[in-house]
Amino acid sequence: MEHEGHQGEKRAMLLSGTPFGKEELLVGQQLHERIAEMYRSGRKKKEIARLLDVDVKTVRKITRGEPWKPYERTLAPVGVLDPWKEWVTKRAPEVNDNARVLFRELREQGYQGSYDTVKVFIRPLRIPSALWDMTVRFETGPGEQAQVDWGSSGVWFGESRVRVHFFVMTLGYSRRMFVRAYANERLGYLLAGHEEAFAFFGGVTDTILYDNPKTMVIRRESGTVVMNTVFEDFARHWGYQPRFCRPYRARTKGKVESGVKYVKRNFLAGRRFRDMGHLNEELDRWNREVADVRIHGTTGERLLDRFREERLTPCATVPPSRVGLPGTRTVSREGWVCWTGQKDSVPLSWGPLTVRVREEGDEVVIQSPDKDEVRHPRLLGDAGQSHRLPEHHRPESLPSSAPPHREEAPPQHDPRWRDEEVEVRNLEAYEALMTTEVA
Repeated sequence: MEHEGHQGEKRAMLLSGTPFGKEELLVGQQLHERIAEMYRSGRKKKEIARLLDVDVKTVRKITRGEPWKPYERTLAPVGVLDPWKEWVTKRAPEVNDNARVLFRELREQGYQGSYDTVKVFIRPLRIPSALWDMTVRFETGPGEQAQVDWGSSGVWFGESRVRVHFFVMTLGYSRRMFVRAYANERLGYLLAGHEEAFAFFGGVTDTILYDNPKTMVIRRESGTVVMNTVFEDFARHWGYQPRFCRPYRARTKGKVESGVKYVKRNFLAGRRFRDMGHLNEELDRWNREVADVRIHGTTGERLLDRFREERLTPCATVPPSRVGLPGTRTVSREGWVCWTGQKDSVPLSWGPLTVRVREEGDEVVIQSPDKDEVRHPRLLGDAGQSHRLPEHHRPESLPSSAPPHREEAPPQHDPRWRDEEVEVRNLEAYEALMTTEVA
């Protein structure tokens, strides 16, 4: 430390030329002149660098006779985006800080820069996404509201992975939920899920909150929801009022969406099942033994304990909706029947007639007017699949009596045919005409 202090004193004295105690650190032009003066007095470059505590390269540059120049701060060049920065700052909130939109509009105004320049510029202008996610929790009283949503996930059935759809209904007050797995999200399964949920809870809430699925909402007219008439009749039958989230505000029904995530993460993780029936059996067991008895993170109570406070409208005496009765379909000329997104074969001998279709467990049952029945497995996964029994579409399954054979003949009752008939003349008339012309 003493050596370093001594070196500092020496440097100050050499630079200033003043006695100790009145040293002054010289910089800029004075330092430049001092280095040149010491070099002219015979001192070595490295010695000067050591005494003045500067880089030896700086000493060499000055001793080569390079004149001193004052430091000038280089002005930043005009940025390619500078002429539009004020406009971009005002425009960005109007397009939700969408850099792609801003870039397109800037190009229309003559901007020649890159998309990345625009993206980097508006990054500090954006409201942090965490602020957009802030939501005031909306709580409902006992028996007031339930929320319904669908979720889907790949599920292992044996060695095959199949897309399965989960109907979830969550009670808003107690957070108790009902879950059922189905092959798709069509109206039939939607209504079946409701009825099974009502039976599970033993009652119905005053209102049920939904997103805006096409199975329920036909369109919106001036803010009013026009519902699917079948679904509207179903809700009226069970005595509850359907309510729908505003478009693009599905987070309003966050309770049921949390339930969908809970099913995927807590129940499905690492599981495999034999078939859809086994999956629903395991769902029922998990719901009773795990989901119902957990302490909910928001309410701080067990779901079953809080469920006792729910005031549901009893539904034990309400008969099932007529929507659940067997449906009718028409057999195509190729011997197929379409039902809930799948095609199933029937014998060609049935012909293109109307049949009744119903579901029994994991089977689709098709019944002819003569009470003959055909059974097909209910197909899982995407719509458009087909299942054909080999004996249905063999040529010998066609009716044995064929329509009577008709000889091919021209139309006999064309009203214009008489007008278009060709006149028939005797050949002697043509010979007489030719003889006259020759003479």
